[in-house]
Amino acid sequence: MRKRHIIILLTFLFLSCADQDSPNIQDIVNKWTDIDRRFAADTAALADSALVDFIDDFSLSLEEFRQSELYRTYSAIPFSQPQNLSFSPHPPTDIKEVRIVSDLALLFRDSIVSGDMEKARAVSAEISGALIRLLMIDRDVQRYIGSSYFRLLITLIVFIVITALFILVLHRSLSHSLKLEAEGRIFSHSYMLAQEEERARISRELHDTVIQDMHYFLLETEKIGNTGEKSEREALSDKTVPMMADLIRKTRDICNDLIPPDFRFNELPDSLRKLCFDFGKRSGIDCHADIMESINLDFLNEKKRLQIFRIVQEALNNIEKHAGANKAIVILRLGPDGDLFIGISDDGKGFAYPPSSSDIIPHQQFDRGYRQLGIRSMKERAVILGGSLKIITEEGEGTLICLEIPPPVTHNAKET
Repeated sequence: MRKRHIIILLTFLFLSCADQDSPNIQDIVNKWTDIDRRFAADTAALADSALVDFIDDFSLSLEEFRQSELYRTYSAIPFSQPQNLSFSPHPPTDIKEVRIVSDLALLFRDSIVSGDMEKARAVSAEISGALIRLLMIDRDVQRYIGSSYFRLLITLIVFIVITALFILVLHRSLSHSLKLEAEGRIFSHSYMLAQEEERARISRELHDTVIQDMHYFLLETEKIGNTGEKSEREALSDKTVPMMADLIRKTRDICNDLIPPDFRFNELPDSLRKLCFDFGKRSGIDCHADIMESINLDFLNEKKRLQIFRIVQEALNNIEKHAGANKAIVILRLGPDGDLFIGISDDGKGFAYPPSSSDIIPHQQFDRGYRQLGIRSMKERAVILGGSLKIITEEGEGTLICLEIPPPVTHNAKET
């Protein structure tokens, strides 16, 4: 039904623009008005051949209209109820008023030719009445076509708007996917870079400590084999034994830094306390952990606890290598709203840090080396935790690293 509706509207529009030679209802009415005026002005002209010619032309226009595509379009709409026009599954094939006017026109012509003026006047009045009804039908059809065009236009506009919105949503979704893909590539690149830099750091650590000590230990042991004095050999042996013990300790410390704590048996607070104790023993820096009593960290899974542990471990490594500090403290607190706060502070020399830091530290902002890697690593781990990491420092004023993790979102909070 809708398809037929649209076809009729498009046909009417095409015929209104293209079929200019075919007469329409208004043309027919105008011709009859001219005939009726001539007939009323000069009754003596009843037998005038000119008036008969006008009537013949009027009848010919009616016939041309009945044979035109415009008439077929009109006949596809039922005119029985012009005030509520709608398409019918079986449209009429003829317009009653046009057929009546056509028949009356022939009767009017015969009355003119025969000179029967009374009959001609009566037929003229009937033709005028039928044409008035035809004009009313034409008005209603024009209104119907206009409203139909308006509804079709509104439908087209709505369709265009919906299509545009769909394309916009699709574009945003595609842009978001491309952005996520780009961020994923950047993160993967950063992760691979961090791995390579971490391997380089371990290599430097082994080279600067273990390998150097092993080389020195090798030279001392060669001296033992090259000397013949028993007392000198014993002295060299007494010197190499502590060196071997220190070498074993350094190797064990490097391994312990690489192996993550087992949080299935040790809670995060206990692991942080042990980390601070080992750090203080190794570095000589007074370091202790200030951890809230009876703190509940059940909302953190093992992976998140490991990320927090690595951030604290990285911060302490930076303090040992760069801060020149005498004291360090690790703070662990749970806020009233459930957010977790971790702070690592030292009284060292500090460093120049940009006032508005971002998650990615530009290379030119810091000295090349381990501190840059450590800060970037801590920032990336904070993003994985869904939290934020801030660094507060000034040259000569020490450094404070603040890690804040929001509380977990519960189902009740979502529903609220």
